[in-house]
Amino acid sequence: MKNEEIERIDFSGWPIPDEYLIEIGRVSALWAILESFMTMCIGKLAGFNEINDPKPFILVTHASFPQRLNMLSALCEQLVQEYHHLKKYKETIAALKSAQKARNKFLHNGVVFNSETKSFEMPVGTARGTLKVGVEKITLADIRQTSIAINEAHTDLLNLVFQCEYEPAWKRRAANKGPHEK
Repeated sequence: MKNEEIERIDFSGWPIPDEYLIEIGRVSALWAILESFMTMCIGKLAGFNEINDPKPFILVTHASFPQRLNMLSALCEQLVQEYHHLKKYKETIAALKSAQKARNKFLHNGVVFNSETKSFEMPVGTARGTLKVGVEKITLADIRQTSIAINEAHTDLLNLVFQCEYEPAWKRRAANKGPHEK
């Protein structure tokens, strides 16, 4: 099938309403940005100061997120005595872990519409040590809460490593919207 033919296909509302797809896409995009930034921060803390230095990318890019968290935490622990601005690293690691848990919920499970309850639901389960399964009702606010958590963890990491005091982007966006804007 040619690109022109594919572009004419109406995907609206499939597989779930577009407003849900947009929010899940936002979670995915914010997560990709956070992971890339985390690689840069690990490189910076490891002593690679040039942003275009390929060595941190080579060393970190294929590591899992938990491995990256361990790298970041260990580097901060080793450097905190010399660089006191890193003293809040444990809080940042906790925020990153929390954001990962929220992200995993939406990117590892499917959202479906239950026509009987007229609500969106997500079948969830885990088999770590014991089997736990269930169904959770999901709203747009739930997915947006995940985007907020990811953005806040990203901002915490930025502030920690680069000694800044930025507010999360979602807060800055909300503060800059006028009454006529959505």
